[in-house]
Amino acid sequence: MSTLPTYFAPMPSSATITAQPAHRAVAERELPRGDRAALAPLAGVAADWEVVYKIAARREELFAAFGLVYKAYVRAGLSTRHPYRMRVTPYHLLPSTEVFIAVKQSEVISTVSLVRDGALGLPLESVYGPEVAQYRKRGFLVAEVSCLADHRQGQRRSVPVVMRLMSLMAQVAKRRGVDQLLIACHPRHRRFYRHFAAFEPFGEEKPYRTVCNHPAIAMALDLSWAPIDHPELYAKFFGTPFPEEVLEYCPIPDRLRAELSLAVEASYVGLACSELELLAAG
Repeated sequence: MSTLPTYFAPMPSSATITAQPAHRAVAERELPRGDRAALAPLAGVAADWEVVYKIAARREELFAAFGLVYKAYVRAGLSTRHPYRMRVTPYHLLPSTEVFIAVKQSEVISTVSLVRDGALGLPLESVYGPEVAQYRKRGFLVAEVSCLADHRQGQRRSVPVVMRLMSLMAQVAKRRGVDQLLIACHPRHRRFYRHFAAFEPFGEEKPYRTVCNHPAIAMALDLSWAPIDHPELYAKFFGTPFPEEVLEYCPIPDRLRAELSLAVEASYVGLACSELELLAAG
């Protein structure tokens, strides 16, 4: 089964949507008083400094997120171009995957996906199968952080939004019972994940076929021990809880799976059509 690691690839933006925020957990110190009053209470959404954080649920949100990943990957040489202009993995068609987005001024500016262990396992198992199997053997519930992309030039400008989005993802993972967050990233991003998110390597550098054979390294974050081993990081991820309604389970709607399977086939040349049909059928 073809799989996809996570790479951080800044890119120009063209993905826009019409946001429908419903609840905003606003950091008041970041907003002028007049602007605070303009933010009406809304459901299923949290916002900090004009940026809305949520789990993508609507067609335009998901298509904008997948378009952002596609453009980032093509720009970084991790994917070839195709007419659908979206990077969608087979795992996105499963109910065990959720897509997170940050939206500013009706534009998706950052996205990341959480792939929980499901019918297809995890994406990085095509390269790190034995290593992931060891986590399962020890009784851990594993999930993979995948398809991280941000539209802005330079990590310095992107880090605060990416970290808050990953905070939402981590809180959702913990709520779903996940013990270990796994990731496959480009070796040059190893320092970013260690410094900002306390991920530790557990697999050696290997070529990854589905990103044009670019190198990858496997890393993990133990959510159970994070409060003890990395208290400062844990405070960043969990110190400001998102509202309960923002954390509610929200997989890709069934009605979109068949449509998105076409983009999966284009993104993963060689994947059998029968497999795609099986995934689309749920």
